[in-house]
Amino acid sequence: MATSWFKYTGGPVCNPLSYSEISGNPNCPAPRQRLCAIFAEVQLIGDIVRPIITSALCAEINVAITTLTQSSNVRLKPN
Repeated sequence: MATSWFKYTGGPVCNPLSYSEISGNPNCPAPRQRLCAIFAEVQLIGDIVRPIITSALCAEINVAITTLTQSSNVRLKPN
């Protein structure tokens, strides 16, 4: 299945509607203080590409936010 980077646009962090697809790598400069982007498999919701957020990815997002530590699938950016 295809994968892509998705920019966080606001809202619940585990809701696919809170993200928009971007091309290439996300621009998420330091310091790492809040959610910037996630890397996930893609799905279509209303003809718009959105991420598939599994329970494992949701947990990874929440750990990154809580510990202010990026992972391979979650990027953080300044406040």
